[in-house]
Amino acid sequence: MIICGEFFYKGRFIDCAVEIKDGVIVDISKTKKGRRVRGIIMPAGIDVHVHFRDFKESYKETIETGSLSALYGGICLVVDQPNTNPPVIDEKVYFERMKRAEKTTYVDYSLNLGLVNDNADKIVEIVKKIEKKYFLPAIGEVFLKGDMRVSYETLEKVRRSTSKLITVHAEDPNEEDDVVAEVKAVERCLKMGVFHFCHISTARALDLIHESNSTSEVTPHHLIFSKHNTDFKVNPPLKSSEERVKLVKNFKKADVLASDHAPHTLEEKKEGKPGFPGVEVMYPIFFYLMKRGYVSINETIKKIAMNPAKIFGFSRYGEIEVGKYANFVVFDPKDEKFIKGEELHSKVGWTIYEGLKAVFPKEVYIRGEKVLEDGDVLVEKGFGEVL
Repeated sequence: MIICGEFFYKGRFIDCAVEIKDGVIVDISKTKKGRRVRGIIMPAGIDVHVHFRDFKESYKETIETGSLSALYGGICLVVDQPNTNPPVIDEKVYFERMKRAEKTTYVDYSLNLGLVNDNADKIVEIVKKIEKKYFLPAIGEVFLKGDMRVSYETLEKVRRSTSKLITVHAEDPNEEDDVVAEVKAVERCLKMGVFHFCHISTARALDLIHESNSTSEVTPHHLIFSKHNTDFKVNPPLKSSEERVKLVKNFKKADVLASDHAPHTLEEKKEGKPGFPGVEVMYPIFFYLMKRGYVSINETIKKIAMNPAKIFGFSRYGEIEVGKYANFVVFDPKDEKFIKGEELHSKVGWTIYEGLKAVFPKEVYIRGEKVLEDGDVLVEKGFGEVL
């Protein structure tokens, strides 16, 4: 199969033909002929931070509904987090969740292993058992406070015992000021070794990580909203308007853009549950921002596709290139829409991004197969590959 069109290739847009065999790009040429696709063809996104709930929390999201939402948002691969109910802290629950994903996911799926104080001494053994069957992206997100809290001492011991990527939710449990809490946690972790830091929300923490060998991710909600915009909670908390602006100015220093898709029902939100759904709107919002010139196209594609693939070891994902999977998203730049929660596909049916402008994908291809066209899903659940 050969697809012709305007591809984002090596940092620029070129009109070319991409030849695909068995889901992989085998040639990129300006001379070959094939089926022409109208629109701008971008690399499909990778969201390395989603909470697809399921298990005892299936009333607010499942792997099926979460992955469908990801598909509509131009995401070809997700990294699900282990703080489910029950949590993914041993191989038994890990395998159970992966089997569920094999039957229900619409996009390619991977899953982190949770770390708690109780499984720390067995974590290397658990990792070995999992990696006999599945690709394990990382251990984490590791919580330094809350229900699955891990002590600094335990985290340091595990950091010394394994070379696996460890992702950290950096909030110091002994600090009440949320800005200081993030900075302190990052400083302490950086003394232990290299980590990937989830959803960084302060400019100072981003600076510290950028100057180290560790990597960072930022979220749309910390870049777009301040604590003055909403009473809804999220962890780490939304910051002041001044702190938000500093984070935006430091956007180029972040390695990854991730949604931290964390759905709760509206009733739970009113009770104070932290987290926002976001996997479906992240890429569409940022395509609109790229189009308007508010963010760099090259920087954003690095953060939403290329860097996630490199950092988490997804060797055949992340860019339009020979040897990579043919994972594309086709956008019509003129097709701007206002975001409406009732039109999204997460089970909770609401969004903090209500009323913002976005450009949603016109077509999505995963491993060379067209899976979405003009709002219609062309594959069945279970199509996604479980890594």
